[in-house]
Amino acid sequence: MKDKGLDHADWDTSQPPLRSVGPARADGDETARIRRALRDYATEFMLLVSTRGELIASSQNETLGYRGAERAGHHIAEHLHPDDLVLVFDVIERARATPGFEETIRVRARSATGEWSTLETTVIDATNHPDLHGAVLRVRDISAQVEAELASGRGMDRADGQDRFLSLAEALPLGILSADARGFVVFCNDAVQQILNLPTDQLLSHGWESAVHHEDLPDVVSAAGQVLVTGVPAQVTFRVQTGLFPRWAHAKFVPLGRGESRSGWIATFEDVTDRRRAESRLAHQATHDPLTQLPNRMLLEDRLHQACGRLRRGSDSVTVLFIDLDDFKQVNDSYGHAAGDQVLIEVASRLSRVIRDVDTVARLGGDEFVIVCENMPEGEVEGLLARIEQTMLVPMLVDRHQLLAGASVGLSSTEDPSVESNELLALADQSMYRTKQARHTG
Repeated sequence: MKDKGLDHADWDTSQPPLRSVGPARADGDETARIRRALRDYATEFMLLVSTRGELIASSQNETLGYRGAERAGHHIAEHLHPDDLVLVFDVIERARATPGFEETIRVRARSATGEWSTLETTVIDATNHPDLHGAVLRVRDISAQVEAELASGRGMDRADGQDRFLSLAEALPLGILSADARGFVVFCNDAVQQILNLPTDQLLSHGWESAVHHEDLPDVVSAAGQVLVTGVPAQVTFRVQTGLFPRWAHAKFVPLGRGESRSGWIATFEDVTDRRRAESRLAHQATHDPLTQLPNRMLLEDRLHQACGRLRRGSDSVTVLFIDLDDFKQVNDSYGHAAGDQVLIEVASRLSRVIRDVDTVARLGGDEFVIVCENMPEGEVEGLLARIEQTMLVPMLVDRHQLLAGASVGLSSTEDPSVESNELLALADQSMYRTKQARHTG
């Protein structure tokens, strides 16, 4: 434990002079070659890992083909086989919680060349050591021993079970991330790179969170954290941060560990963009008029009901305008229904331009339109009525014919929190008929 080889300075690649043995002396080049050759026979090395699982130092200048401080700060599990992650996460969490912890496990690690080695690793708690403040990993490469076991048939059970997670992760169309108990992601498959539009090096640690739209990020982070706290799976749908076109993903987080001990989470990600678009189209079709694309009666009634409900929570007023086109039947009879449809589309467009962004204009059916306004400032209702009248006085060019579409407008307004939405709509309808009758008799 007092081995100075665990000090941060050992990331430096310099070596002390090789001491001469016997009469022969080696020059600098030969010394370097001898060291490299001797390193091939070294099957054991030491690692110092922080309490967060991040690599701090190594007793060797080269570990698994990585030189110097190349992997300093990276989570130790980033290089481990996915099938071994649950075991490693569990050991890390128990080491954090158990003073004097020491346990030996077998794990597979990927070297810089991409090859897998089997390592026998003893995890030793060193958090109270004045110089270390972490965990010491005594690592021995037992790949040759494992190969011998496999050749003799003694290691077949393990061999048959290995690579299951990795094979499944790459075969599934779902994206997969796996993280430790601090939410530090150490594994991702190819599918999640496509879904989140980030390469591997940007997905690890907390980098994957940068792929989440900033407005949805709190919900996603909360879902991942909730799993670690409660041990209950959590799901969330969010927008993927991309400048190309809006995309949606659905993530399900599942805890790793047994009982009250959560050693991390594994999450599946699915691209649900097409599904969201289909749902959005269906929802739009169900709530909007197919001709004018305005809200239909169902959506109008829902918004009017909500507006009246807000009166009971301190809203000032609700105003309803009922608009009926004058002599619209003559347009259909004289120019055909296609011309009548164009008139309805133009009226819908004009009404949409004269209201506020917070107001709703809907097509109730036929040639009837309704506008719902909340908290209209004093005098603004008269201004809105004037804008409607002015916009309807402008002739429409329909199929090379100039048409003038008159309209009768009825109004009802209330500050009464006990009002029913259908009552308010009926009062506006009655007001419109009185206006229309006055025009015909006048």
